[in-house]
Amino acid sequence: MSHKISIVEIKNYKSIVNAELKLSSFTPLVGYNNAGKSNCLSAIQWILKKSSLSDKEFFDSSQPVEVIATINGVSQALLDLMPPRQKSSIQNYVQNETLKIRRVQETPNAKVAEIRISVWDDSANDWAVNPTGLDNALSVLLPEPIRIGAMENAAEDASKAKTSTTIGKLLGEFLTPVKTAHEADLNQHLNEVGRRISSDGDMRFSELSIIDQNVNSRVNDLFPGMSVKLHFDTPKIDDLIKAGTLKVFEGAGNGRDFSSYGHGAQRSIQMALVQYLAEIKRSNNSTASTTLLLIDEPELYLHPFAIEQVREALVALSLSGYQVLISTHSAQMITPELAEHTLLIRKSDVLGTHSRLRLADAIQSVVPNSTHQMEQLFNLAHSSQLLFAENVVLTEGKTELRLLPFLFKNIASLTMGQEKHALVAQSGVNDTKKSLEILTAMDLPSKAICDLDYCFNGAVRDGFLLSTDQDLLSLKALLPSLVQSHGVTLNGNGLPKSNNTITAAGAYEVLANDQAAIPLIESLHTKMKAQNIWVWKKGAIEAHIGTPNKTESAWAQFKSDVMTNGLSQTCSDHQSLLDLVEWLRN
Repeated sequence: MSHKISIVEIKNYKSIVNAELKLSSFTPLVGYNNAGKSNCLSAIQWILKKSSLSDKEFFDSSQPVEVIATINGVSQALLDLMPPRQKSSIQNYVQNETLKIRRVQETPNAKVAEIRISVWDDSANDWAVNPTGLDNALSVLLPEPIRIGAMENAAEDASKAKTSTTIGKLLGEFLTPVKTAHEADLNQHLNEVGRRISSDGDMRFSELSIIDQNVNSRVNDLFPGMSVKLHFDTPKIDDLIKAGTLKVFEGAGNGRDFSSYGHGAQRSIQMALVQYLAEIKRSNNSTASTTLLLIDEPELYLHPFAIEQVREALVALSLSGYQVLISTHSAQMITPELAEHTLLIRKSDVLGTHSRLRLADAIQSVVPNSTHQMEQLFNLAHSSQLLFAENVVLTEGKTELRLLPFLFKNIASLTMGQEKHALVAQSGVNDTKKSLEILTAMDLPSKAICDLDYCFNGAVRDGFLLSTDQDLLSLKALLPSLVQSHGVTLNGNGLPKSNNTITAAGAYEVLANDQAAIPLIESLHTKMKAQNIWVWKKGAIEAHIGTPNKTESAWAQFKSDVMTNGLSQTCSDHQSLLDLVEWLRN
């Protein structure tokens, strides 16, 4: 795509007090019901398709509604593709391939003619209000958007080819080559129809002439010298296109009206039109325009496999002359590659509807210009759960990933999803600090779960514990005694490392059972918990739940034992699990 809207600022529109949205070629908007996702799409639509807003569309009716869009990628090559008049109207306002436009409505129910659009004039350092030809120039760059709502009447939208409906706009795209190839031939046939039904047709049907004569015999009685003729306008090819509709066929039966089918079938056909549009645009993308495609919940009523097909069609459109914005409740609509540009839409009493910092921007703020940035992004983005959550729980352990959702439900009688927790795998414990900082930058409350060894290594490096922490020093002083008693090997820093007798993880479990170490570890646990990090006091989760290893069979056996005997009978230290779940919920 050569150009797109990169930033939209929305003020005083419906639930939006003052929000800034950073947009990409394909931008999913994720948020809970009533967060204001559709309001964001409507505001973006309004800046390109002006209409008079009522008082219900003003957050505060005493203040104006204002929407500002920054358009990037308006290159000289793009300007040269525009008609000369439109090019001259807009080129002086383009700076560094950037154009900024603003639409304002001062009061509710204003006349449409009073709702002006402005463009930022860099030389005057001010807005230029409605320069001559600006609207026409913008319509070349950014034509009227296509909007597909979530709960609108799909039969109306997808089967009646009005200019305001989806099928009407899509037919305009599909049928251009048909019109080009066959307009002359079809007009010849239509002219033949006109010769037979128009008032001045030279082959007019005799039945029409008889009607004319009978009517005129009455007209002449009242108005001598006056006559009338029946007249039928001959349709043009554009009229036929506007009258187009969809008939749905099953097998060899007769076609049925689109409206006679259920919502699932209607939505599927509606999205199939979008998919076909993607194919058309892929083969013909030499245009100076970028069309906004705004869709509420494209996954609505669709089978999971169909959702993926629609997603890929929309991604293809975003590379072929369309800028696609969707609101969604489906993780299937967001791939890891799309997660970094997904907008988390939230609403509060103070801020109204607003967007949290995007994952890509949050990572850049925490790990700027780092080669590790993409790895960090990859690992976080692979858990699309975090985009739909209100709280994030980070962990590196496979056992936690397999068993924590089960334990949480067993203890809380609710799933983690019901309480809006997302369980996210990290690439490694060394990413704990960066991951927490990234999520904090996104305004996503987060906590992490780590093994005991993190206190001795990463926690000091990351600043969660001081190297002079007395509890930590006292624990390190106990480690040499484990060399003789349990065959532990220590590295150059005096910390356990794996050998043929015992692993480093096993050494920390041995340390955790030392009576002198227990109160010291409890103290470290409390310090780390205050910084949103849970440390397993027995070394790792396996020591608390009693599983012998990290295998699928061990996890399955644990679940079976809990379901049969209960958590307290299965785990000798089930209290730590109760404490963990309580900590996660608070």
